[in-house]
Amino acid sequence: MITLTPTLYTSPDAHHRGRLAAMILLLGCMAWPSGGASAWGAPAERPLEQPSTVTVIREAAHAADHAWEEFHRAAIGGTLASPAVQSRIERQLHEVRALLMEARKAERAHQVESVHVLAQRIFETTNTIIQSSREKKS
Repeated sequence: MITLTPTLYTSPDAHHRGRLAAMILLLGCMAWPSGGASAWGAPAERPLEQPSTVTVIREAAHAADHAWEEFHRAAIGGTLASPAVQSRIERQLHEVRALLMEARKAERAHQVESVHVLAQRIFETTNTIIQSSREKKS
């Protein structure tokens, strides 16, 4: 006895759509490890030196925040040495913000040395701000 098994008929269009989907999936997977931007828009990996600049900028931003907090505490408490000291600290805080923006711009341009130089200036200025904020009225 002969048994006939039904077969599914697939149109040529369905066959081509399946191949197209497989090719798209394959190309998408190939683009991921290439080191460039991925198919999903994730940024490419940064060179090895970048985490150090990111860390330096993060620490500089933290120092700027700490200096602002010290100044604010002294200003609210009325313990700043003089109005001239307050004006000088305010100018220095603006300078620190500008230096921080410049350091971030240098980091985006992969100027590692500039980032470190700018961060050093930020650390020096924030230390001065903190010391001046802690000076009491005489």
